[in-house]
Amino acid sequence: NIVAVHDVGEQDGEPYIVSELLEGATLRAELSSGPMVPAEALQLARQLAGGLAAAHAKGIVHRDLKPENLFLTDDGRLKILDFGIAKLLVSPEDAAIRTETGTVIGTPAYMSPEQVRGQHTDQRSDVFSFGTILFEMLAGKMAFERGSNVEIGTAVLNDDPPELPQEVPPQLKRIVRRCLEKDPADRFQSAAELGAELYGGSAEAVTSWPRRPILRRHRLLAAAATVFALAVVGIAYQILRSRRTEPPPSFQTAVATRLTDQPGPELFPSLSPDGKSIVYAARTTGNWDIFLQRVGGKNAINLTADSAEDDNHPAFSPDGEKIAFQSDRNGGGIYLMGATGESVRRLTDFGYHPAWSPDGKEIVFASSWIARPEARQSTSSQLWIATVATGAIRRLEIKDTGDAIQPHWSPHGHRIVYWGVSVAAGTRRDIWTVPATGGDPVAVTDDPAIDWNPVWSPDGRYLYFSSDRGGSMNLWRIPIDEQSGRVLGPPEAITTPSPDSAQISLSRDGRQLVYVQRVATRNLQKISFNGEKTSGEPEWVTQGSKLAVMPEVSPRGDLISFFTLAPSQEDIFVVAPDGSGLRQLTDDPQRDRAPRWSPDGKQLAFFSSRSGKFEIWTIQQDGSGLRQITFTPGKASAVLPVWSPDGMQLAYTVMNDTAQVIDLRKPWTDQSPQVLPRLGRDEFFTPWSWSADGRRLAGHATPRSGLSAGIFLYSFESKSYEKLADF
Repeated sequence: NIVAVHDVGEQDGEPYIVSELLEGATLRAELSSGPMVPAEALQLARQLAGGLAAAHAKGIVHRDLKPENLFLTDDGRLKILDFGIAKLLVSPEDAAIRTETGTVIGTPAYMSPEQVRGQHTDQRSDVFSFGTILFEMLAGKMAFERGSNVEIGTAVLNDDPPELPQEVPPQLKRIVRRCLEKDPADRFQSAAELGAELYGGSAEAVTSWPRRPILRRHRLLAAAATVFALAVVGIAYQILRSRRTEPPPSFQTAVATRLTDQPGPELFPSLSPDGKSIVYAARTTGNWDIFLQRVGGKNAINLTADSAEDDNHPAFSPDGEKIAFQSDRNGGGIYLMGATGESVRRLTDFGYHPAWSPDGKEIVFASSWIARPEARQSTSSQLWIATVATGAIRRLEIKDTGDAIQPHWSPHGHRIVYWGVSVAAGTRRDIWTVPATGGDPVAVTDDPAIDWNPVWSPDGRYLYFSSDRGGSMNLWRIPIDEQSGRVLGPPEAITTPSPDSAQISLSRDGRQLVYVQRVATRNLQKISFNGEKTSGEPEWVTQGSKLAVMPEVSPRGDLISFFTLAPSQEDIFVVAPDGSGLRQLTDDPQRDRAPRWSPDGKQLAFFSSRSGKFEIWTIQQDGSGLRQITFTPGKASAVLPVWSPDGMQLAYTVMNDTAQVIDLRKPWTDQSPQVLPRLGRDEFFTPWSWSADGRRLAGHATPRSGLSAGIFLYSFESKSYEKLADF
């Protein structure tokens, strides 16, 4: 939440700063139309607190916080600008930047009393300025609005701010009052403490979110180790109690409580209608089982311990007496059992993600599923409906929107919501609703964000879903007309303390919401082998908190390249095989993926979204010389570069289309890429490796549905393919 500075210097005697490009508007511009609703102000306040906590942790006080220095990006992020008069929190003897006592620095309307007096300032001065900004967001006017700067300064020293509007919740009023205390000792003592109050959690929650984690320089290739730690977390929401005729609430009061802490992943929670129990899937040993646990309790009961097969996707019935779930037992399908695991019976012989109709007489389910919505794949999944009493099934007829995954029935039975991968829209992940009797789907979302896991609110007025549209995977809701499926307004963030939240379930009264906090790390290991088998134990090359993927050893063997996956950005790193000398080559909001070493080891080719869509780029191994290589026409994207043995050519894939080869000795404008022939009408070739003599390319075939279909060799001489393996 702090604007990134890439370079500083001087040109022809004039100093300059190169910072990241931001698209959006300042908070001042946003406030020109009046006060914000408390929910929106709270979301921005949390981000501001997180940015300040990060700056304070580095010993920096901003000292000039004001709406003009806060920028709101188009994707909902807040960025703190202009640290031009920032002060280092060091002793006077060591200070590189000093302010003489009696010198007033800042903007009067947002200054702390100690700033007005020209006294010593520390991070609590920023807390006061924070309070003036939050006041203005909620009230639509300054906390100390007067006719002149002198009068403003006097008001800051002596006057209390006006009362906030009545619709502002008491919790926010109390936070503002404490921020604006005249005595620094009476304020929040740090931005971390302030942020913790905004989240209703600990100071650690604020200082660690949404900050980007940094890979620790420790011993951490050839093999990648992945650990997923997931916990089911419950939130008590008082937001859905109003009748349909009442206006939607302007503020969400929520307290997050961790519910589970078993070893291993815990997924797919379903809250009982009365909100007193949850069922969820967990893998505590070798297979997935369904567990039942009281909300607030600690002793989870394994309901499917009698089966050695995986059991997943549990869902409470509307009366709380039964649980539907997916199981791999006896060939797989949808099963039913009592609420405490008794009377297990098979309902269908296929299916995933069962969801009950409001009357409990039918279950809608999908014919397939996708474990990770970030994966750009298609499954051709369809929706089916089963009668609980007889097991009879029928297909829900939907006009083609691509996949139909993870359905959920609306509370009055009118519609069914689902998400899917729309191949026609470039494998985008969006949400649709369809009449419960089948028919034309209505789009709920239609944008590049990953939108998935939709569930209806108990009153049918909202769809809750998971999305990365705010920069990280979190919870959102959107107002909707249940009968028609028509969207009634823009999506609204329901920010949680965790940076990766998904898989929502609501209680019948709407006062409780359960979700999964997903934490994933993937690090690199190395192991010795002699061409036939490995020897010794794996050794860590990296040990960090991100997902480190696609490692490649440099030609000289002295460096390993990889990139990291994260909700908000993806960057390229290099590290020595012993884990030393970790260097980050890219650090910006773009997605930089799949780095590959040039034959001389001097540069890396990768694909990046930094031009607005994926194109091939190169960068020197020291991080200099960033250069765009491909400029594919229209909406086409170039991905997955592969160097020729002489370093003079690059092969790459145009997504869902063809493999192409470009000559690096010529500018893009002076050549036409060599287009490799298609494998078939619905398959395209993705090259991964060039033969040592440069005469062939090895790669895999991928149907347009996104599922791999075999390993092939392409010959440049014969312009034909040879199939090596089928899978």
